[in-house]
Amino acid sequence: MSPARKALPPDFSPRDFRAALGMFATGVTIVTARTASGELAGLTASSFNSVSLDPPLVLWSLGRAAGSMAAFSNGQHYAINVLATDQQALAERFAARDVDRWQGVDFVAGVSGAPLLTGCVATFECFNRSQYIEGDHVIFVGEVERCTRRASAAPLLYHGGRFYTEHPLQGSQGDPTAPQPTDGRFVGSYLGYLLGQANHAVYRDFENAITAQGLTHIAWRVLAVLHDAALSHGETPGVAIGQLAHDVLAKQPTVTKLVQRMAEEGLVALHADPADQRRTLVTATPTGQAAASALIAQARQQETTLLARWSASEAEAFKRHLQKLASGQ
Repeated sequence: MSPARKALPPDFSPRDFRAALGMFATGVTIVTARTASGELAGLTASSFNSVSLDPPLVLWSLGRAAGSMAAFSNGQHYAINVLATDQQALAERFAARDVDRWQGVDFVAGVSGAPLLTGCVATFECFNRSQYIEGDHVIFVGEVERCTRRASAAPLLYHGGRFYTEHPLQGSQGDPTAPQPTDGRFVGSYLGYLLGQANHAVYRDFENAITAQGLTHIAWRVLAVLHDAALSHGETPGVAIGQLAHDVLAKQPTVTKLVQRMAEEGLVALHADPADQRRTLVTATPTGQAAASALIAQARQQETTLLARWSASEAEAFKRHLQKLASGQ
């Protein structure tokens, strides 16, 4: 009898694993439930998939250490709400800690009492059929009792640590240098649409470099801000989390959670502000500085390539106009 085979030990770090998983594009869901005492529970999850058509089964997973584990493992029913493109803020709220996730949220009660969020592209009301402990997560298999869909709405997407409200490949076909029609039509002439398309063109290739470093887009912006702060102040005491949130265009609870994880990964260091012990300052560690420097070098090289057909004065003028627009001038 041959000996039982075991998996080989991983030859990658947790950061490498997370980055590789981030290359799988998914939709975004919020799983909701109401406990026996009537309390509402909900969390953002992209680990959702179909299992069977007959009977209708779906699955999702939850970290064993999650604070909402008891609400979902002990309850008989829950609902899976597939988010629409205009619900990104809702996804961020239900992923954040230490916030009232349900304040002002519109929902109705499903047939089993689980909250169904208003405006989703699809909902699945599930009986809590089975649970399986695997590693540091619990896999929940739900038997779908009711489902709805809103075919006219587009789903919110998640890829490489970033939300997409348009399909990531949209607009990437054909000649990227061809001008868009401006003969009175909205698409191709509206400023917001053009800026979105330009942002996609800039990040389309660079996001692979970000993912290769095991970073999300917000984490990359955090390191870039800390890099600039160090240049401006030399031995900088750090950047406050509130200022970081403003500079990286994210909500403070999201940035607080992110920098805590980045500190665990050795990318940043957290310490109290000497002038106000209640305020946390963030600095980049040597590891974080090295990651930022490598990405900044690639970003500058990509920018040089993108603007190669422009004169130096044209490129500078373009940046000045964008800076004025961003500042509201």
